[in-house]
Amino acid sequence: MKLVFREYLASLRERNELDVVLPDLLSELGFNVISRPSTGPRQFGVDVAAISPEVDGEQKLYLFTIKQGDLTRAEWDAVPQGVRTSINDIIDVYIPKRISAQYESLKIVICLCFGGSVKEAVRDNLTGLISRLTDERISFQEWNGDYMAGLLADGLLQHQHVSKTLQSRFQKSIAMLDEPDVSVRHFTALIEGLAEADNLDASQRLATLRQMYICLSVLFVWARTQENLEAPYRASELVILRAWELVKADIEAASIGHTRIGLTFSELLDLHTKIWAELMEVKILPLAAKRDALASSVNSHSPVDISLKLFEILGRIAVRGLWVLWPHLDSDGIRVLDASEVPEEASRLGRHIVELINNNRTLFSPIADEQVIEVSCALMFLSMMSDWRNHAQDYCGELLTHYEFNFTRHYQYPTIHSSYQELIRHPAAKTKEYRAQHTKGSALVPIMLLWATLNGKTEASEHFAQFIRSEMTHCNQQLWMPGPDTEAVLYRGDPSHGLALCDIPITADGDATRNILLKECSEDGHYTGLSAIRLGHWPIFVMACRHGRLPLPPPLWLPLVIRENSAAPPVGDSRLSSIATVRAHSAYWSARQAGADLRSGGDSVINFVSLPTWEADSGEWPGEH
Repeated sequence: MKLVFREYLASLRERNELDVVLPDLLSELGFNVISRPSTGPRQFGVDVAAISPEVDGEQKLYLFTIKQGDLTRAEWDAVPQGVRTSINDIIDVYIPKRISAQYESLKIVICLCFGGSVKEAVRDNLTGLISRLTDERISFQEWNGDYMAGLLADGLLQHQHVSKTLQSRFQKSIAMLDEPDVSVRHFTALIEGLAEADNLDASQRLATLRQMYICLSVLFVWARTQENLEAPYRASELVILRAWELVKADIEAASIGHTRIGLTFSELLDLHTKIWAELMEVKILPLAAKRDALASSVNSHSPVDISLKLFEILGRIAVRGLWVLWPHLDSDGIRVLDASEVPEEASRLGRHIVELINNNRTLFSPIADEQVIEVSCALMFLSMMSDWRNHAQDYCGELLTHYEFNFTRHYQYPTIHSSYQELIRHPAAKTKEYRAQHTKGSALVPIMLLWATLNGKTEASEHFAQFIRSEMTHCNQQLWMPGPDTEAVLYRGDPSHGLALCDIPITADGDATRNILLKECSEDGHYTGLSAIRLGHWPIFVMACRHGRLPLPPPLWLPLVIRENSAAPPVGDSRLSSIATVRAHSAYWSARQAGADLRSGGDSVINFVSLPTWEADSGEWPGEH
C-alpha cells in the first residue's frame, strides 16, 4: 500500500493536486489547517499553514512549502519559485509580517514538502541552509514522498472501519486500470464499503469523504501515468453520487463541521472536472470536428459498439456543459440563457456537440430507446443557450427522419432492450411481429417530437406524427417521473423506483404533449422533494439519472420546450383527468428492458388504469380502451 501511495505522490503536480491532498492529510492527522493554497495574491513561500496537535502540552505552527516531484538543482535555484527563494521569503517576509497575533507565540516549523525525494546533488545545499537558519524558534522538517506515503497508508486508510478487504479492493482497482470494467467494479466495492460504515456524526462523514477523495485521486494519477482514464472517469461519477448521499444533510447545515464537509465535497467536484478534462478535452474533443474520426477510433467493427460509445461521449460532453452553466443560473431554476450570459466554455462545448453529431452520422440513429438519456442531456444543454437552440431542433428533425427510415426497413431501429447481447442480435428477424415486440414502449419518441417542434409544427414533425398514427399504434409513448421512493435509492444507481407517465399523445405540433406535461408538472410532486433539486444541485440529479439509466424527467427540462402559446387546460379537465402516472413494480426502465407491455398490464405494472387514446385529427378523446 505504501508503494502505491509513493508512486502516486511522485506523479502529483504541484498546483491543484499535491497542494489539495496535503491539507486533507493534515486534517486527518489532527492538524488545524489555517491557510490553504490560493491563486492571485503572493504567498511568500507558504502554500499551507497549520497548527499541530498538542505534543507534551505544546503546539507548533507548521509552514509548508510544496514542490512537485524530486528536488533537483534546477528546482533549488529556480527563480522565482525555487526552494531557496521560498525559504528566504518565509524567513524575511512571512514570519515577520504574515503570522496572526494569536499564533506569534508558537514555535515555527518550516516543512519542505516534495512529492519525490531530495537528490544528492542538492542535499548539501539544503543541509547547509537549514543549519544556518535554525534557531530556538525556527526549525525545519523534510516531508518527502516516502514519508507522506507512510502517513497516507497508516492514516487515511487505516481507520477502524477500513478493512483489509477494502484495502485489497483499492489495490486491485489500480492494478486493473487497463481493464476499466474490472477496475471500476473493485473501486465500487471500496466506495460502498466506506459509505456504509458508521458515519454517525459530521467528523466521521468528513473523514470518509476525504478517504473517497484520496482514493479517487490515487486512481486518477495512476491512470494518467498509464494513459488510460476511462476507469477514473466512471469512478468519479460514482464517488460524487455516493458522497452526495452521504453528506447531503450536511450540505444544507451551517455549522463549522458541516461547512468543512461542503468544502471537501467541492474539492471532489473539482477533481471530477479535472478527470473529465484529461480524458475528454485532451483525447476526445480534438477529434469531434473531423468526419468519422471518433467512430473510427472505436476499437470495434460492430456498429453496436460504435453507437454505444458515441452516445456515451455525447452524454459526457453534455453533462459537463450543464455543470458549466449551473453557476450562471439563479434560484428561479433552469431557463434559456442569452448569449451574453453564456460562458465561453459552455459555448465551446455546444460547438463540439454539434460537430460531434454532424461528423458522426451514427448519432442520428439510436439503436436502443435507452439512449434517450444521452439525447436528452444534449438537447437540454443546447436548448439552454439561445445561440444553440436551433441546433437542438435541427438534430431532432434528423432523428425523426432516421427513426422512420430504420423502422420501415427493419434496420437497427431503437429497441426497448438494452442488454449488449440483445443489441448485437437486433433485429433478429425482419417481421412485423418482432418489430412490434421490440417497440412496445418509447420515451425517445415524445422527446424527439417536443424538441423538433420548439418553434411549432414542421414538415418533418407532421410527417412523423402521421407515421406514428399509421405504423406505431402498438407503442406506448411514455416518460419517467420521480416517485416517493426515488430519493432513497437514486444515488445508488438503482433503477427500481419512480413513476411512468403513459400514453403520451403524439401530434404534429407537440401541443398535446406540452399541455399534459404542464398539468402534471404544475402540481408539487416528488421531484421538488429530491435533495439535489431542493438544494439547487440539479446537475447531480442529471448524473444520477445517467448512472442509473433513467430518462431525465419532464419537471427538469419542461421550461426549455414550452412555447408562448402553450397553456395547460384547467385543472379537472376531463381529457386530463384520465391521464395517470403509473407505478412501476420494478422501475419504468427495467420494465421496458424486460419487454413489459404497459398498455395491456401484466406482472411489471401495478395500479394500472385504463388510458385514453388521442385522436390527433379531431383533437378529442374518443373513449377508453
